Parts: sequence; structure tokens; C-alpha cells
Amino acid sequence: MNRAPAKFKLLAYAGGCALLMACSHATGSGPAGAGAALASGAAAAGSVCDRHVLKSEDVAGILSAPITGTKPLPGDAQSCEFSTASFPAITVSVRPGLGRTTVEAWATGKMPLTTSPLSGVGEAAVWQDSLHEVIAQKNALLCDIQVRGGGSDLAISSSALPAALGVLCNRIFAAY
Repeated sequence: MNRAPAKFKLLAYAGGCALLMACSHATGSGPAGAGAALASGAAAAGSVCDRHVLKSEDVAGILSAPITGTKPLPGDAQSCEFSTASFPAITVSVRPGLGRTTVEAWATGKMPLTTSPLSGVGEAAVWQDSLHEVIAQKNALLCDIQVRGGGSDLAISSSALPAALGVLCNRIFAAY
């Protein structure tokens, strides 16, 4: 019995929930939304790829397949994908003002999948193993990095993946 389709459905559902939660807060307008963006101390001038905070060389060595380029995610100006010629990819999202709320939601079990604490990344971070995702925050800036693929798609061990993605988030935090 092949359980892969059920796993992919669960991953898609969880990813959709996380994106919906982040986007629903990001589109807020008025004083509350403006205050959250100002409180983060970061301007959201394009995605992390547009700003060249991370480059293909920075994520090289995580996936077995070489990174062939970057592309924005449709409908999400704050995210981009480091893509390969096939399925594996690395998605990076940076959202000012949403870090504390998002990390807290994951850490306290309000999201559909469990996480574990990840030390040494920003002010607070968690690791979601089945999604291969780091969710971190510093000064309310959210850094969310997810690796699509697993097993033979990874050039590093799955146990080294959280630390590798954490280094990338710390580089993002230093640039904002």
C-alpha cells in the first residue's frame, strides 16, 4: 500500500493553512496593520530574492539537484522559490510584523502539525519536520523557509536540514 498520496495531501493542507494564516494577517489595513509593519522595523520592498538577500549559491548544497533559478510565488510578493529543473525546490517567505504571532501559533500547537524548538535562530524558531520547514522570528520579522522534496532530493542529512535553514534565516535577519 502506497501512502505517498495521503502524505502529500497532508503536506499541501498544512502548507495551505500556514500560508492562509500568514496572508490573512499580511493584508490587514488601517492603523493596526500599519503599526505591525512599522513595529517590525523592516520595509517589505520586494521578496528576499528581489532584494538579493539570498542567492542561489547560499542555498546550494541543500538539494541534490542544482538550483536553476529563482521565481516569485504567484500572488505572494513576499515569497520566492529557488527552483530546480524538477520537483525539489526551496521556498523562502519573509513577512514583516508577523513573526511573533506565527512562531507562537506553531510553538503552542495551534497549527495542525507538531513542531520542535530550534535554538540559535533569531529570537524564536521552530522546526516542522514533515514539511521540512523552519519558522523563525526576530523583531517580529517572520522568516519561513520550506524545502520541497525529501530523501534522495536532499544533499545533506535530514537531521542537518533544520540548522542549514536556520543559518539562512539568520542571514535574512541580519539583512533586514
